[in-house]
Amino acid sequence: MNKPMKFTLLTAMVAMTLTACGSSSSKNNSTSSVTAADGSNSTSESNALSKLFPQSTTVFDIPIYATAATPKNKILHAANVMAEYLDNDEDGIPDNPLIVARLKSQAAALLMAKDFQEMEPLFEKLPEGNAYQDLNAQETIPGGAAKGQFDAALEEVLHLITHVGYAGVYPGVFGENTGSAIADAMDTARGGQFTSIPSPYPAGAWYTYDDATCDYSCMVTEYTYWSLTSVLGAQTFSGRLAEIESEWKLNTPDKVRTQDVAVHTILTDAQYALATVLPDGNYGAKTFEIVNSTKEGDSSTVTDSTDADSSNVLQDVAAANSGHKIAFGDEFTIYMMDPDGTGVQELANGSPNAGYVSWGPQAEYVYFASTRGPDNSAWEAFRVDVKSLELTQLSLFGEDVRSLGVSPDGKYIAMSIMNGNSNIGNNNDNLTQFHTDIYIIDMMDAETIWSSGNTLIKSDMRLFVSSPAAEQFWYEELNWNPALPNDGEEPTLAFTKTWRYDEDDVSYTHVYTILADGNDEQLIVENKDQPIWGFSGKRLTFLDFSYHDFTDDQLKQLQVSGFTEETSAPAISPDGKFVVFEIGDENRQAGIARLSEEADNDGGLIESTFAYEPRWSPKPVNE
Repeated sequence: MNKPMKFTLLTAMVAMTLTACGSSSSKNNSTSSVTAADGSNSTSESNALSKLFPQSTTVFDIPIYATAATPKNKILHAANVMAEYLDNDEDGIPDNPLIVARLKSQAAALLMAKDFQEMEPLFEKLPEGNAYQDLNAQETIPGGAAKGQFDAALEEVLHLITHVGYAGVYPGVFGENTGSAIADAMDTARGGQFTSIPSPYPAGAWYTYDDATCDYSCMVTEYTYWSLTSVLGAQTFSGRLAEIESEWKLNTPDKVRTQDVAVHTILTDAQYALATVLPDGNYGAKTFEIVNSTKEGDSSTVTDSTDADSSNVLQDVAAANSGHKIAFGDEFTIYMMDPDGTGVQELANGSPNAGYVSWGPQAEYVYFASTRGPDNSAWEAFRVDVKSLELTQLSLFGEDVRSLGVSPDGKYIAMSIMNGNSNIGNNNDNLTQFHTDIYIIDMMDAETIWSSGNTLIKSDMRLFVSSPAAEQFWYEELNWNPALPNDGEEPTLAFTKTWRYDEDDVSYTHVYTILADGNDEQLIVENKDQPIWGFSGKRLTFLDFSYHDFTDDQLKQLQVSGFTEETSAPAISPDGKFVVFEIGDENRQAGIARLSEEADNDGGLIESTFAYEPRWSPKPVNE
């Protein structure tokens, strides 16, 4: 568990520095930090927050601020969870207006960032005098219990509500100090009243949090969270008790009701109007909207896509490609959305790293690579069923999978495999010491291995494209031509060949194609990267918006307009009339534009979330 951040509690009478409550949503959590307030909420403070967190929405006038890198679907999920905690019967009216009034008077705010690494340096820049709670998008997992993962929004949003709201409105009951009713219950749960962590806790204690940076007040905040979410059933999913029992043992409603009678009585007392139904992120009384402020002079400000032309592009692409989906990653999670950016759905959590997205030919699976697993895990291959969300690990190489894809006839799966694990030691700082090769296996053989509960190892596959390690070539960016040949030949794979891979100084990268049987390897174009086939099989686009036209063997250029940031990696839509692409360098978003070589080609920004490697489904997903 990461060390918690510190925060300052300010009241009208006294100011003192305390340590925040550590987040306990999983084994490798980021941290929580709560700052209670003096109640001020000046325009200057709001402006200061907007510069750090340009995306925002409100729940009963309680703001949620988010960095530009925070996916919008995660922000909206947090808003829905907050609304459900405060309006559990979802009639559009807060269940306890006193709590909402207290949160507003204390200028309480939820602050969101992409991950802890992005959030941490922002704490030093926050304006003083507000009540803040942080929540990271990486640990915000809608529907996480079904995937065996805890959704930290259920914890961090609740921390803000109880720490600032309930403790302030009902100090004798929810006060985070010795002598309150809930503190007395916590003392019983811990086996005594401790102002420092006992070592060990007394036998029979069921709340045994041992983070030395969490003081007594913090302990109460965490105890309230554990107790209420257990009463609501949030901690009961398979494998959860094993993750949390070193800290909390009463993970079911029955355990709390029978063993911790005192806290159960407090939390279920109707006069306090605490939630009786666990929030699921689907608040029925209102739809929340995200406002984007602009940061003056900041080159990362995104282009406004609300104009008529942009709107028309998004409407037109959705109509022309009805039923098709776009899969993508945000470095941590794999998603699927409609072509106009609506209907964003999380397919798989690949934290701490995930990417290299591709579709199966029947649009049944999305394939990707991820380092999910123990610390220093290599990038292994995975696939997720887009309907059932069943996740399957496909490989256990102990070496990085750099890209992968299934041929359009479903006969082969190819993978680019690096000769090592970039997550171990300092290897990731010098990728020139590695090389990659392409391996391939018949899908029938692979499916037999997977159906038996096993994973691929390199000896299961055959070496497909390679060169001596001393030459330091990288073969990757695999992309199969979705159009099957009509002459009986094998399907065609495009790939890149890079000499001496270095993120800052690549000597050259060329694009090749090869048939699945290993024949007819051809150099298509030099000094191009990231080949992506159009569905007609006649165009192969590249990172810089150029494409090779196979009808006349010419290199041509696509154009898009209306974007202030760099655009790259265009993927042509199934109907052949649009392209989806990445916008920006870091924290990329997705854009849609009409397929044209005209300079005034119009495009629209998809604002749903950040999107790396957006890829079209080869078929409508619902077929």
